[in-house]
Order: sequence, then structure tokens, then C-alpha cells
Amino acid sequence: MKVVLPVAGAGMHLRPHTYTHPKPLLPIAGKPLLSHIVDDLIQAGFSEFIFVLGYLSDKVRSYLLSTYEERVTLHFVLQEPRQGLAHAIYLTKDHFSEGEPLLILLGDTLLQVEWTRVHSATHTLVGVAPVSNPSAFGIAEIGENGRVLRLTEKPLIPRSNQALVGLYRIQESAALFEAIAYLLEHRLTSHGEYQLTDALDRMVQQGIPIYALPVRYWLDCERKEALLEANRTLLDKTPPPLPTDYPHTVLIPPVYIPSSCKLYRAIIGPYVSLGEGVEIQNAIVQNSIIGAYSRVRNLLLRESVIGGDSFLVGRESALNLGENTVIEL
Repeated sequence: MKVVLPVAGAGMHLRPHTYTHPKPLLPIAGKPLLSHIVDDLIQAGFSEFIFVLGYLSDKVRSYLLSTYEERVTLHFVLQEPRQGLAHAIYLTKDHFSEGEPLLILLGDTLLQVEWTRVHSATHTLVGVAPVSNPSAFGIAEIGENGRVLRLTEKPLIPRSNQALVGLYRIQESAALFEAIAYLLEHRLTSHGEYQLTDALDRMVQQGIPIYALPVRYWLDCERKEALLEANRTLLDKTPPPLPTDYPHTVLIPPVYIPSSCKLYRAIIGPYVSLGEGVEIQNAIVQNSIIGAYSRVRNLLLRESVIGGDSFLVGRESALNLGENTVIEL
């Protein structure tokens, strides 16, 4: 089964980091967000991927080719202009024969799901999870035996708290592409974009069976706080080995620290991920991500995401800095 990964978005909520880096390549727990997703899919048995590129597409394409070209089959489609998720999926239709099933997984979503059920399913599945603010998501109304009764994108008055989490296992691919074509032909948008939720709901109303697939956990890495939560979750899931060559530094696991980092008279952790060549001196760093070749001195740093090549000197702060930043606090 081929996997479609839409990664065209500009990551507006993660600025300033996404001014220079596409969101899928932001580092979390030792590697880019997109690598965590692709590696999980490869481990789950998928070997052919179609990436829908857009913002900073050359960087994403170059990274994927250099990292995965010899391991799996890669295809690339450019979404320009970007007109929503349904439009992005429609651009991949030439990669599928009629009736061929496909898997769609958003390129900024980390989740844990029963992959054997995804592989063995004979009908369409949509990943769902309960949320406290359903008006912010696509929502599934679910009936008996988990069959979906209706799908609505960001409803003003939600009739369910089951959010669509960005995983769609499509059995009837021809019906999906026909539903999207209908939206495009009639210019039926929601919230200014062509929504995959609307296309899937059209399939539901046509009587095509779609079922809910509960996920075990789900992280939508759309904002700084979500990145930090994802960093914590991934470090807990697979704690990296703790380095032993920093005699003047206290390391509180779990932490990710490359061997090229220089640490002196520091307390690092828990839940800290450092990029290559980071230098930290006379500082305490907790629950933070620090990009490659940044330097931190005389600072108490918590709940922060720091871009690469930054130089921080000062006092306790909670920051959200992009690359090539110099500040003194």
C-alpha cells in the first residue's frame, strides 16, 4: 500500500523557526519530525511514499532523497498554489490505479496505531481520538460498530468530541478522487480551503462504509508547546543512552546529547534534545530543544525551542527563537 504524506504547509504557528526550515524538518528527540513519521511507517511495513511538497520544497526533497532513497521508493508532487488538504491529495491521483487502496498520514502528526488493522482492513478507516475542543478539528460522528455517520470540519456546534487525527486508510481510492473532483469543480471550500473532511463526508453520504480507528496517542506538532510535548513523548518512548564523558555536568534523563556537544558546569534535563555541536556552560536547561551549533551560557532555560547557530547569555527565560539569533538577557 502506498503512503501519501502531505508536507506542503508553511508552518505559520511555528514561526520564527519555519522562516528558514520547513516544519517537517524541525528537530525533535535527535532527528527531524518527518523522520520519526517515516521511520515508524517503514517499521510498520510500508515501502512506497508519495510526498506532496510546497513550502521550502527543495529542502524537504533533498533531505528525503539523501536519507531514504536507497531504502524505499519515493515520489514527489508539488502543490502550488496550496489550496487545502483535499487539493493536495488530488494531485497524487495519477500514482494510483483505479480501486487501489492508499494510506494518508499528515506530515506533522505523530501517533501510535494498530498497524496490523490498517494493513488488513477491507474498508476505509479514519483515525480518531477524543479532544476537549472539538470546534478546532475535523470531527467524526460515530454510530454502531464504529461506522462513521458524518464528518464535519471545525463545526461551530460539535455533535461529537472524536477528532480526525490525520490518518486515513482509504479502500475506495477512485471514490475519494471523484469526491474531491466534485469539490474542486463546484468550488466547495470550508474555511477557505478544499477539505479532505468534506470529500470523505460526501463518500459517507453516498453510502460508502467508513469506520473509526481509535489511536493510542496522537501529537499534532503545530505549535511550540506541541513540539516540546512530542520531544518528551519520544524521549520517554526510547530513552537515548546517557553520555558519560561530561564529568562537570549533571545529566537528568531522558536527554538526547550528540557526542559533538560541549557541556561544562551545567545541569541538563530532563527532556532536553540538543543538536550537533551545541555548547552549554554554567547553565541549567530543562524541557527544551536547542538547535545545532548554538551556545548557551549563564542561563536557566525552560520550556524553550532554540534554533540553530544562536548565542544566549543571560538569565531564566522561556524563549521561541529562530536561527542565527543573538540575544543578551
